[in-house]
Amino acid sequence: MLGAALSVFVYAEWSQAAEPKPAEGVEDLDLVKLLNVEVSTATKTSESLEEAPAVITVVTHADIQRWGYQTVAEVLNHTVGFYLTDDGILPNAGVRGMTGGLGAESGVIKVMIDGRSVSYRTTSGNWLGTELVPLESIAQIEIIRGPVSALYGADAFLGVVNIITLKPEDVPHFRGKVTLGLTESNPGGTFDAVGGARFGRFDLMLGAAGEATDRSGQALPSESPAPRLPSDIGDRRTALNLQRRSLVLQSRVGYRVPGTAEVSLSAYASGIKRGGDFASFAQLTNEPDANGRPRGTVVSLGQFRLNFDSLVHASRELDIAVSSTYFQGGILPPDRVDVASDLYYVERRSSYRGVDGNVEARLTPFAGANVVAGVETVYDRENLGNPERIDRATGLPVPETRPDPPALNLVDVGAYANAGYKLFDPWLKLNGGIRYDRHSEYGDQLTGRVGVISRWTRSIVAKLLYGTAFKAPSPYLLHAVPLRLGDVIGNPNLKPQLIRTLEYQMSFKPNRFFGVTSAVSYNWLLHQAEFTPEGSNQTARNVASQRTLSWETRADLSHYDDYTVYAALDVVASERDLGQEGYVANLVGTKNVAYPPWIGRGGVTFAVPSLPRVPLQLGAEGMWVGPRRAADTSIVEAGAPFTLPSYFMLDLSLSTREIYLAPGQETRFALRSRNLLLARGPDPGFAGFEYPLAPAQIFFEIEHSY
Repeated sequence: MLGAALSVFVYAEWSQAAEPKPAEGVEDLDLVKLLNVEVSTATKTSESLEEAPAVITVVTHADIQRWGYQTVAEVLNHTVGFYLTDDGILPNAGVRGMTGGLGAESGVIKVMIDGRSVSYRTTSGNWLGTELVPLESIAQIEIIRGPVSALYGADAFLGVVNIITLKPEDVPHFRGKVTLGLTESNPGGTFDAVGGARFGRFDLMLGAAGEATDRSGQALPSESPAPRLPSDIGDRRTALNLQRRSLVLQSRVGYRVPGTAEVSLSAYASGIKRGGDFASFAQLTNEPDANGRPRGTVVSLGQFRLNFDSLVHASRELDIAVSSTYFQGGILPPDRVDVASDLYYVERRSSYRGVDGNVEARLTPFAGANVVAGVETVYDRENLGNPERIDRATGLPVPETRPDPPALNLVDVGAYANAGYKLFDPWLKLNGGIRYDRHSEYGDQLTGRVGVISRWTRSIVAKLLYGTAFKAPSPYLLHAVPLRLGDVIGNPNLKPQLIRTLEYQMSFKPNRFFGVTSAVSYNWLLHQAEFTPEGSNQTARNVASQRTLSWETRADLSHYDDYTVYAALDVVASERDLGQEGYVANLVGTKNVAYPPWIGRGGVTFAVPSLPRVPLQLGAEGMWVGPRRAADTSIVEAGAPFTLPSYFMLDLSLSTREIYLAPGQETRFALRSRNLLLARGPDPGFAGFEYPLAPAQIFFEIEHSY
């Protein structure tokens, strides 16, 4: 397949020259403006990456294209300060040594699209796969490590991931990508497309992305101390259903009067369907029982969001922004949970809907100063119906005596303000912010942050930052109902988790080709809330405090299209205080669990010099992960602490740059592999068993735009 494609582009017109070399005298330009990337997430105003009061990584669409990332989860897993584990259903992101535990679903960070939260409200989790957003519609992803509740409220806890979509003037008529390949030995593929047009003052963008892949055949790690397996499974330890189905539809229509006002209406509808052979309820259940009846866990969820955004330029100094989101989501009909019982399986029943509204003023009173102030209100109605047990023999619900709990009406009102001032431009910039939230379930929360940014020279910038944040207990943590003996139980008396973070970062970027950033952070987490072993079940509790010291460094080197190289290193030292005594506390101890003490990352792409008429590029990206201590539940089940070995993951690619098979239309081809060295893991799980690592993949990719 690749050879046939290459034979086409050898004879195709190659009209895209390499990026032109700078003319003589470019050194006389404003080097600071030349080198800086613009970001907006840290203060809700546009500013340079180096001077934004936060520790930020920016991933552009060109980066996604270069490394062949297929999901935002892959982007984060190659970002310093992050580590993701995956049960085959939803990935779980940890940041700077801290994770959310069982069922967290990356809820320790706040994921947004164009500044709007996209969480699945019942669990406060975030979907990071194909179902999140079409990658072709992304302009850049701004990733903040550290607390940002002072601007974004609850759940902007250990970090924020803000996905910035294309501006109306940048939306192509069409840009799409298709991949076809193998995951282990299972065929599958993805598609991702976006397109749009402008009609005078109106603009339109439509996007869609989908996935149909299969990870079946992966083995349950032998290190798992207490998996819950069907009684008739025998010696089989491989998964029979890890199918992945994802879909997202995206739309946006806008109306703009230049210099006066902007209005847009956008919508996202997304859903997932996952084979759950590594679900926490029971494992390896997807096989007919002794009577030939089908069984197995299938997780199927959906959500929908409708956003209204408006911005009025009241004067040269003042903008007024008004926005609102209607959201809803819940369990879809294919969802079923197998609990390894010969008598019944479970159908879950839960849904949510609500509205998020925000009014905000953005003031620039004079050059070098900015103020943002606003009020936000969230109403979330949660319907957490009791799960139904379905008799395997009859297919009918087992009679229940428990009535459904009443719907939860959750209301939060928050007011915030943030101000920045260049005291000595460009040498010293000050920033500060504060936010007050009042919630119907957990009461009052006050968060804040302060920062000092100092540009020592044109190429050296230092940041000293302090901030606090909180994570609200999700409806699932508060009111979860166990589906079987040993399952999770909610706790309505949970307190919000709190984090206090002190950060220092230095960046050195002498020119457009080379840069180094290094950050040290001290994080103190209080009232850590997660499901922990208690008796025969796992109960939601505020179980611990945690102190973490982290060091994150990354160096980048590039030269136009000739080559791109990066190397990064994370080092984490962490200790917990469980705040309890007894056998379990003594067994688990104070050492950190689940998160690696160090991670090394690196990547390189370079043009193939021996084939000048074929615009080929070779690439490699690797990740070396240190040993991870098993999670609390596995340690308790094993009766002793144990550590999972380090591993190395390698990805390779052979791709083209733009070729022009038709005038004005760009085409790219790529052959990519994931986990080429077949690293098998395991990774820490949180329910008495461990996860296999991401499977090996090889796929062919075609991207076309005009």
